[in-house]
Amino acid sequence: MVHSVRQVALSSVMRRVAGAALVACSLTLVGATPGGAKSTIRWHGCGAGQPSNLQCGRLLVPLDYSHPHGAKITLGFNRLRAQDRAHRVGSLIVNPGGPGAAGSDVVAVEAFGKHLWHPALHERFDLIGMDPRGTGMSTRVKCDPAAFNRRVSLFPRTAAAFNEVTVWARAFGKSCLRRTGPLLGHVDTGSVARDMERLRRALGDGKLNFLGLSYGSHLGSIYAELYPKRIRTMALDGIANHSIAINTVFSDAAAAYEDTFNRFAAWCAQTSSCPLQGRDVVAMFDSLVAQADRQPIPAPGCADGACRPTVTGGELRMNAFNLLLIKNGVPALGFPTWDEAAGALLRAEQGDASVFSSQLPQNPQDDPFAGLAINCVDYPREVSSYDDFAAKALLGRILAPHTQGASEAWLGILGCIRWPVPLARRYHVVTVRGAPPILLAASTHDPSTSYVWSHEMRDHIAGSVLLTRDGDGHTSSWLTSGRTRDAIAHYLITKKTPPPNTVYPD
Repeated sequence: MVHSVRQVALSSVMRRVAGAALVACSLTLVGATPGGAKSTIRWHGCGAGQPSNLQCGRLLVPLDYSHPHGAKITLGFNRLRAQDRAHRVGSLIVNPGGPGAAGSDVVAVEAFGKHLWHPALHERFDLIGMDPRGTGMSTRVKCDPAAFNRRVSLFPRTAAAFNEVTVWARAFGKSCLRRTGPLLGHVDTGSVARDMERLRRALGDGKLNFLGLSYGSHLGSIYAELYPKRIRTMALDGIANHSIAINTVFSDAAAAYEDTFNRFAAWCAQTSSCPLQGRDVVAMFDSLVAQADRQPIPAPGCADGACRPTVTGGELRMNAFNLLLIKNGVPALGFPTWDEAAGALLRAEQGDASVFSSQLPQNPQDDPFAGLAINCVDYPREVSSYDDFAAKALLGRILAPHTQGASEAWLGILGCIRWPVPLARRYHVVTVRGAPPILLAASTHDPSTSYVWSHEMRDHIAGSVLLTRDGDGHTSSWLTSGRTRDAIAHYLITKKTPPPNTVYPD
């Protein structure tokens, strides 16, 4: 149950960089049509404000794959064609994570010349940004922003406060079901994997090439379980393990974030560029959180209503995660560096916590809704009562005394408590047999996807090869340089993996 929190940041920054929203063809649920889903793609321009070298397309796919001839939904995607046509390898479908992040957004960023990916990928592949069902140009999840934006405690400490959260969760979930309809129960990753197979066939480029980051690694592993013989190359970067108990997911995620926070504090103490050099960053952070719990800190940068006007201690702990996600930042997506994260903490101490304010979605189709909806049908719900919740909160405080369990799993635990549709498919151990070598890339100090998960997934995917980056930050494909990034691109082009258990320095 990971990645819901980051989805607010990830999708919003990608949309700001990409400019105008990509034009969708049809985002409504349609009835069954004779002949089923179309098997060919009619490429077209992506609309005003989009680069001329970017093409968009769509397919109709089954709403429910157990009834493939029933109602259809739209699968939307875009394409940035390979620069070196003479040495083109084929199509490469990319998924940037989330869940809920649209692949079309990151391909659009690349088309704008922001250079997210290793240059060789754009040279040798048609980059395909597929938007998972519920997101982007695909038929979207729709919810009531007012219901989502109602302020409740992220970390309720009494049964009464917990009941307020359950009332919020029930009302919000009902608004999603009312506005989205049957799609809400079919945004699971298994259905997305089947959509990706439909897209692979329609592209007509032979076997699948796939690069999945974070949640994208979960999507890739499910696809490999379903269609192991239809893969040419698959690189999974930042491994999300869908095969462990929810309690373990929460525990590992809490420990990974705490580890990154402690490494950030230690780095800051000895780095001249850090605005907090020479200070006890851990003590400062704890004091700031306690202060915000007593009296929320103003966020004057949120006067436009797009984010909350004040920041609580819980929000400070939760949203600091986004600032520490990638040590050197990703300028093209707006992810800050650790230097900038330290500066934001200093400004919060001085009375301006705007950077830590929670976003307030304004549109019924905004991105956080899809991410939460996917989590809620993918992962079993283990919290139903206040006693259940208090036990999770205690575990978070014990494992992570400073961030206190404020991991990406936390909002999923809260938001899914009273979700109106059941688990889409039986929760199971992903097992892949018969696929070509799949490359698993992981960093040793990833705040989002625990390094332990990559070793567990290695055991679940027969013949997979683990590549370790010894360093900080979530995923390696968006680094500006490095041997890990190079090795991922080299594998996707040549099918040649590095030796098993290779470790590269940061």
